[in-house]
Amino acid sequence: MFIDYYEVLEVSPNANSETLERIFRYFAMRYHPDNSETGDEARFSEIVEAHNTLKDPVKRAQYDIAYRDHAGLRRELTEEASNTKGIERDVVI
Repeated sequence: MFIDYYEVLEVSPNANSETLERIFRYFAMRYHPDNSETGDEARFSEIVEAHNTLKDPVKRAQYDIAYRDHAGLRRELTEEASNTKGIERDVVI
């Protein structure tokens, strides 16, 4: 299953490394399991995974290829679902 790391970090795919680092630190402090008020171990793990991928230029380039493929497929499915030409209406008898 494809995980949208940009969505996990709530940043644009065009975000620079400084923005990624700033947002990561914010979410890491917020969702760290040691934070008694807002800690969330599962969310924290997702954030760390997203950050580790997007902070490395090589990993990010590889991820961006998969991201564009996924985004293209999602767009195709949306267009196909909104196309009503092939849908037949039920006939009331």
